[in-house]
Amino acid sequence: MSAALRYEWRRISSIRSTWILIAIAVALSSGLALLFSFLLGSTADGDSDGAEITLDAGLIPVSAQVAANLLVLVVVSTIAAQAIGQDYRHGTIRVTLTEFPNRTVVFSSKIIIALAVITVAFVLSLVAAAIVLGVGGNTTGNGDDPLGSIVRTWLYALGFCAIAFALTAITRILALGVVIPLVVAAVLEPLASSLLTNYVSWLPDALPFTAGLNFANGTDALRAGLVFGGWTFAALAVAYVMFTRRDA
Repeated sequence: MSAALRYEWRRISSIRSTWILIAIAVALSSGLALLFSFLLGSTADGDSDGAEITLDAGLIPVSAQVAANLLVLVVVSTIAAQAIGQDYRHGTIRVTLTEFPNRTVVFSSKIIIALAVITVAFVLSLVAAAIVLGVGGNTTGNGDDPLGSIVRTWLYALGFCAIAFALTAITRILALGVVIPLVVAAVLEPLASSLLTNYVSWLPDALPFTAGLNFANGTDALRAGLVFGGWTFAALAVAYVMFTRRDA
């Protein structure tokens, strides 16, 4: 297992797009935080004496939500999709399986390394957003449970990216692994909720990304977390079975 993990780390760290995507995620988080700061009437461009960073505890949940914004998640989920999609795209999956015949080890090492890199991207994005909001002098938000907010948002981000990884493994098409979660989260779920809620009242609570957002925001966190986790593990289970059973 350790050899497979080192192999995947060398692969993912040697791809230039990995670092580019992390940089884009951090830049997006900073830009969104700056926009949010302006919308709050921030004083970021105010004092002639220079801006002072004030990291209020209430900013932590806001910073975490900025770091897990859908746009940022689409960027970092591309890292997860590439972890397995690049092998199919370039036909190197056979080389990987020749080196490591145990497909469970290969599947596990890919998802572990991908999520570890995504965790780094999330932390950097969170810190960047917090600094931008702090420089702006904002003190909005609820700081009652900053650590819980960070952990829930981080788990939501990992789950989102794990679903992208699973869909890429199932379809063997990198682009679909990135596009499908985006379309479902941004278009299909809101549309289904608005059209069908009057007929199926429980439907919004059962949708994966709606539940994930509720979990990240702390809204009925236990139920929402179980729903989102169920969808995530189901997608990974299907991907694992298909990866281990299908021909390369």
